[in-house]
Amino acid sequence: MFANPDVRVSSRDFLVLACQNQSTLTRIGFVTSKKKLKLAVTRNRFRRCFRESARRISGLTGLDIVVVARQSPNELFTPTFSHVTDTALEKLARKRNEHSSSHL
Repeated sequence: MFANPDVRVSSRDFLVLACQNQSTLTRIGFVTSKKKLKLAVTRNRFRRCFRESARRISGLTGLDIVVVARQSPNELFTPTFSHVTDTALEKLARKRNEHSSSHL
């Protein structure tokens, strides 16, 4: 997964990697260390925002997604972070569609 993801999207605060899986389910994993996101409340909020965005965004079915926290987002506890996660996952879905159409 980390060595050769099918699709990669990054931002200042996180990195999103995705690979095609063999089912129609979308699985999301998180790498959020205490060094990067110090409080459990912060780590849980980070995960919750990404999970909720993944539910809203279509085009993510059949993917294994790993979200790696790079640093604690400044806007994590504002509605802006929800927009940031939506944008990142929409970009991931677009890149995935481009990647899959080029490999046909």
